[in-house]
Amino acid sequence: MMRSCAIRNGPETAQTIHERLAARFPDNPYVQRLVSKAEALDVTFDVSPIENNWLYHPEQRRLYIWEPDLDSQSLTYLVVIMAHELGHVIDFDNNPMLKRLTRRLHWLEVPDEVEIAAFVHGFRILKELSIPVSLDHYEQMIEQPMAARVREQIETRHLCCLLSLPSEYRVAN
Repeated sequence: MMRSCAIRNGPETAQTIHERLAARFPDNPYVQRLVSKAEALDVTFDVSPIENNWLYHPEQRRLYIWEPDLDSQSLTYLVVIMAHELGHVIDFDNNPMLKRLTRRLHWLEVPDEVEIAAFVHGFRILKELSIPVSLDHYEQMIEQPMAARVREQIETRHLCCLLSLPSEYRVAN
């Protein structure tokens, strides 16, 4: 979640920045499913102005990406962070009052509940897209104590994710 806008230098438009960033994601079927999901949700990619941070701006429907991560981070990291940020998209779409609640907050002040919800929705997205990340591995990518709270919510409220059958992606790919 983010409050400020990126400053643009040069002729690059929002569309060309989005296209350039989308093309920079690794050519991996799981990462590409998440990129496609973002585009299906009408989310635009942009360069994060905040070092080492990926952020979602709900009013702009823009996912700010820390571009160096596309070259330096593991596929697991990219999958989890993309799922988390897309979890914000789903959460803000399902709960429009969150925009009002967070509008004037600095991104570091966003309540833990908003972050937890994004992780939970993110895990559900991974399952929807048949991306093979177990709850154990997902939890390992999240800092404690938040990881334990995410796991507890998934185990108590989203058991369907843990018991779901493979979707058409697993069969087709």
